[in-house]
Amino acid sequence: MKSENPHGLMPPGLIEEIEAAAREERRDPRDLVGDAIRRYLAERNFFRPDETHRKIAEALESLREGKGLDGEAVMAEMLAKLETPPYAR
Repeated sequence: MKSENPHGLMPPGLIEEIEAAAREERRDPRDLVGDAIRRYLAERNFFRPDETHRKIAEALESLREGKGLDGEAVMAEMLAKLETPPYAR
């Protein structure tokens, strides 16, 4: 079963590999490609540098520079805040 290659989006060799994998898995090649693209986009969005990733990078750099905080002290402070009633904060 030869699949279409609309707009020449895929190299011909890749189409053959997709069709072989689809036959092996007894799936429609379009479903296989759709799943692969969805997975790629999800990973791309997850690993896209955004504000959260920027903050993580800054924090890691801070740790490399020796500016880290004592983990036990931070946990003790966080637990104390959780034990304090909201109206007392």
